[in-house]
Amino acid sequence: MILLHGRNIRAFMLVANMLSQSVESNELTTTYPTRAIPKCPLPITVLDFIYNFTEPNLEIKWPCEVRSYWLSLQPFVRSVRFLLRYVTPFIIVLGVLLNTVSFSMLSTPVLWDSNLSLYLSALAISDNGALIFNYAVSVAKSHSTVVNDLFMNSRFLCSTNSVSMELFQFTSTWLVVALTWTRVVAVVFPFGTRSCQNCSAVITITTLICTSFVVSLTKLYSGGYETDSVFEFVPCQDKIKPWGSAMYFYIALSTWLPLLFIFIGNLLLIIRMRKSYKIHNELTHNFRYKSNRTHNSSRTLLAVSIVHLILLLPLGIVETLELYWDVILIKHPAKGIAENEQYIHWLQEKMFLKWCRGLFFHIYHWNFAINFFLYYLTGKKFRSVVTQALKNHTNSHLPCNKSILKCNCHEHLARIRSSNALLTRAVTRSKFVEDNTRSAANERNSNVT
Repeated sequence: MILLHGRNIRAFMLVANMLSQSVESNELTTTYPTRAIPKCPLPITVLDFIYNFTEPNLEIKWPCEVRSYWLSLQPFVRSVRFLLRYVTPFIIVLGVLLNTVSFSMLSTPVLWDSNLSLYLSALAISDNGALIFNYAVSVAKSHSTVVNDLFMNSRFLCSTNSVSMELFQFTSTWLVVALTWTRVVAVVFPFGTRSCQNCSAVITITTLICTSFVVSLTKLYSGGYETDSVFEFVPCQDKIKPWGSAMYFYIALSTWLPLLFIFIGNLLLIIRMRKSYKIHNELTHNFRYKSNRTHNSSRTLLAVSIVHLILLLPLGIVETLELYWDVILIKHPAKGIAENEQYIHWLQEKMFLKWCRGLFFHIYHWNFAINFFLYYLTGKKFRSVVTQALKNHTNSHLPCNKSILKCNCHEHLARIRSSNALLTRAVTRSKFVEDNTRSAANERNSNVT
């Protein structure tokens, strides 16, 4: 009985221990519940900008919340893609054509009388280079896999294109700065010597091109925005660091410093022009004519620089924000819930900033294609030269029509003259016959009487 009772006690203690462990486990589960990871209903293929879906850890890099946000961002993305893929080619063709016409007009002896024409001619060449080597090549890469593979398989083509696209775009921006301050100096010091203005313009343009080439060589070591292009082609700089301290230097030189110089130069130019306009009424007629010429050229330059300022400023703001977001505020996938939510928020904002950059990048494209219209609207001499060139072109291509018109006119006049001569002869003959009959009748009447 005592032995049986001891066994029952041991069995009871064993059952009690098991119950206590189960209770503790239940308390632990109720206090610290395990988070179940649900499977994302959106596949990774909804991210249509990913080129290689075999990369490891794509599910971790692109969480389900980011895929859902990408689908909600699709209307905006489609609009920007349409502008970049189908409107940008129109801007390229229009810009190359109009810049070529501007260069030919500015090279005429009528307009080739100031250093402003030299700056504008160099700007037309640089704008065409930016349209061809930057935007045309990017559009070709995004539309054709053959062109993209050609650059991918040739390190020389990849490096040359990276340097040339930055060279022309950087040169165009700083040419606007150079001609702005050249005009400011000409307006502030109107009685300065004019003998070496063209020489100084040539030296300034040459120095600017050399400096732009040196700055563009940084693209051999830092891919920049081309590694994450809004044209969505596979970048050929696969072994180049996409971001870094060089991008701060590049953005400062390509956006903020030019914008600052252009803004200050235009402000000084507007103030000086307002003062000179008040003085014009007190000056002689001859000097007023010279001042009007300076005023007209300053108005053309003012239009070019202000339009450049307006189109470049939004792009500079977005590029700076995106660089700060990608370099300073960068986040990585984490195991913790709070850290991973920060990473999701960071990645969503990064996607939005990229396509905002695409929109303002497309708007900035127009800067390289509309200078002809600015010259035509603000420059009286340029407008007269273009009008005269169109008249000469029309007259030279319509010689047959003019000769035919001349021949027809001469034949028509000859016919009118011959018909008038015949009519005159007939009238005079009828009058002569009528007079003879009247005289004969009078003679008869006199004989009868």
